[in-house]
Amino acid sequence: MAVPLHWTPMISNDAHINGLAVCMRRRNLLQTLELRNSSYRASQLKAFSRFNGKRAAPSSSASSSVISATSNIPAHCLQTIHDTHMVDNISNSRLGIGHTQTDHNMKEVQQQQAALDFVVPDFTPLVPYRMNPGLEEANKKALKWAVHNFESFMSAENFQNLFYRVNPHYLAGGVYPDAPISRLDFAIEFLAWLYVLDDQNLLSQKCSLEELVQTQLDIQVVIMAAYPQEKSLQDNLVKCVSKELGHFEFTKDFIEKIVTRATTKHLLGSEYDEHISPIASAFQNLWIRAISLMPKEWSLRFGKIMQQSVFANFLGSHNLHHDTCPSVSTYILERRKSGLALPALVLQELLQDVFLPDSIYHSLPMQRLLDATVDVLCWNNDIWSFPKELVAGEMANLVFLISKEEGCSYNKAAKIVTEMMVDKCKEMQLAAIELKEYCKIHELTTTQKTAIEHYISGCNHWVSASHMFHSQSSRSQVVRA
Repeated sequence: MAVPLHWTPMISNDAHINGLAVCMRRRNLLQTLELRNSSYRASQLKAFSRFNGKRAAPSSSASSSVISATSNIPAHCLQTIHDTHMVDNISNSRLGIGHTQTDHNMKEVQQQQAALDFVVPDFTPLVPYRMNPGLEEANKKALKWAVHNFESFMSAENFQNLFYRVNPHYLAGGVYPDAPISRLDFAIEFLAWLYVLDDQNLLSQKCSLEELVQTQLDIQVVIMAAYPQEKSLQDNLVKCVSKELGHFEFTKDFIEKIVTRATTKHLLGSEYDEHISPIASAFQNLWIRAISLMPKEWSLRFGKIMQQSVFANFLGSHNLHHDTCPSVSTYILERRKSGLALPALVLQELLQDVFLPDSIYHSLPMQRLLDATVDVLCWNNDIWSFPKELVAGEMANLVFLISKEEGCSYNKAAKIVTEMMVDKCKEMQLAAIELKEYCKIHELTTTQKTAIEHYISGCNHWVSASHMFHSQSSRSQVVRA
C-alpha cells in the first residue's frame, strides 16, 4: 500500500533553510489566514468570455483536431475512439504484426483514454482576473518584433500557432494588468521569447545536443558581454553550470568559451556576432533594452536569474527526453528553477519603473513570496498540460509523479496537487504580511514600499492570469492526429 503523501510547505533556497523552523512556528498564523474564497464566478466568467471571444481562430491549414482536456466529451464518443484503436490493434495482429507493436498501441490507447478522462480540479486564485486595457495596442508593436526576430527562424505553422493561437499577449495582459502601454509591449515580447526558448528545449529530440548547447552558450555570452569584467556574473555562471558538466563530456570548456567570447566581443551598439543563434539574437535585443532602462544592480540580478533559468530549463528538458523520473521532492525543487517563471516575476520592476535593492529583494519574506508564487505557477501548468504530456509520453510532470508515488489515479493526483497549490497561496499571503512588517521594521522609503506592493499584487495577478490563460490556451489541449 502506498504511503500517504503529507504535504508540508517547503523552502528550497539553501540560504533560507535556517528559516524553515521559523516558518513552521508560524504555522498557526498561516492556518488562521482566511483565504478570500468569496466567489469570483461572475467576474471570472465575464473576463473568461471576453478572453475567449478575442482569440484568433486556428489556422485553416492546421491538419490536426484539437480536443480540450477538460471538455465534456460524451461517453459514446470516448467509446468510439477506444473501439477504433482496438480495431486497429486487432487488424495489426491479423496482419502478423508482433505483440510488441500491439502492446505499444494498447499503451497509446490507454494513455489517450486517460488523457480524455482527466478532469482539471476547481481552483480559485486569490484575486480575480483582469486584462490590461492597452493590450491590443501594445500587441501591434510586439507582433512586429516577433516577425522580425522569429518569422524566418520558425516554420510558418509554428509561428502561426504561437502568435495567433497560443497568443502570449493575452497572458501578458493578464499578469501585468497595470503596466503602462509604453512597456507592456516589452512584456509580451519577453513572454513570447520564453515560449520559443521553452519549445526549442522541449523539442530537443529534433535538434542535436550540440545545437542546443550552442544556443545556451550564445545566450550566456549575451548576458555576460554587457558586463565582461563583472566577476559576480562569472561566479554565478560557474555555480549554475559546473555541477552539471559531468553529463556532457564535450562541454567541459563551456564556461571558458563563454568568458572568452564575452570579453572579446562588443555587445552594446552593434551586432556582436553575425553567427549568433536566432533565439539568442532576440534575447540580445530584449537584454540591451532592459539594462538601458534599469539600474546596474537590478540588471546584474536579472542577468544572474536568466543565467540560471535558461540553463535549468535546458537541462530539465534534456532529462525529460532521457526518461529521467525524479522523486516528487526532487522534482519540486528542480521545477522551481527550470520553469522560467522567476524572470517574468522580477520583470515587474522594469514594467512598473520601480526598483528594489538586493538587500530587500533577497530578504527572507520576499524570497518566500517568490518561491511560493513560482511553485503555484509551475504546478498549475503541470495540471493543465498533463493530458497533452501523457499522450506524448512525457512523464516529468507533478501529477504523474504523485500518481506513481501515491499509487493513485491521475485525477486523484491532480486534486492533491491542487491542495498543495492552495497551501502555497496561503504561504503567499503570509509572505505578503511579513513583507509589510519588514517595511515597518526596516523603515523602507515610500518608493521601496511601492515596489514591494507591485511585487505582491504582481504575484497574485500572475496566479489568476496564468490559471485563466491555461484554461483557454491551445498549449493545454490534447492534440490527436
